[in-house]
Amino acid sequence: MIIKQLINKSEAWEDFKNFCLRSKPYKAFCIGSRRMREQSIKRYFDQFCQGCEVYECENVYVFTAEHRFYNHIQFLFGGDKDTNLSKIKKFYLIMDNIRSKNGKYFKSEIRRTFKVDFYKKWIDRYDKRAIILDNEDQTVLWYNCIKMKTLKIVATNKVSRHLQDKIASYDKLDFECGSSPCISYLKIEEDMYIFDTKTVEYNGDHSLISGLISDDKSFVASITLEFRP
Repeated sequence: MIIKQLINKSEAWEDFKNFCLRSKPYKAFCIGSRRMREQSIKRYFDQFCQGCEVYECENVYVFTAEHRFYNHIQFLFGGDKDTNLSKIKKFYLIMDNIRSKNGKYFKSEIRRTFKVDFYKKWIDRYDKRAIILDNEDQTVLWYNCIKMKTLKIVATNKVSRHLQDKIASYDKLDFECGSSPCISYLKIEEDMYIFDTKTVEYNGDHSLISGLISDDKSFVASITLEFRP
């Protein structure tokens, strides 16, 4: 498969337009007038192209910008003729090609407003490198290999010191700014813990997820988990 960086980004326009007319990821693409829908789609296309590099692999596209610590994916999509697994394979090829040049991991947010839950289930089923943090931005992080369901505990306080350097496994990590509690469950060795995520910090070659951990019986303490792509 050939990966191309599009010097002329307008080469992606027709495929982008057709995808948006079909998939309708934003409410602005659902209005009745086709002319107005296409005008809205063109505005989004121009916005995504600005400051982004566009890569293509057999009608699969990734719009991405290099940031200090990570590659930020603004938009990605594939044609309707590919199977889901074929699309994912091409996405991975593009990301691995970009990573080989700058060594940075990938971060994005789920911006779509149409069928969001369906899309998240699609990611969880087919995208085996991605994890979704259920925060306000619905952040997506990608590993550089098949998704590992473990995170290392790299910081503790006096109460949680016995967990230092242990490995925590998880099913899903919830995270939300504000006062609403977002509870996840971590398994450390053979014990189950409640984890309330507070902050996520994006660093050079890893991210740090900090919060409060409890065994729901005897202690509440602070820990920090390390996500290292």
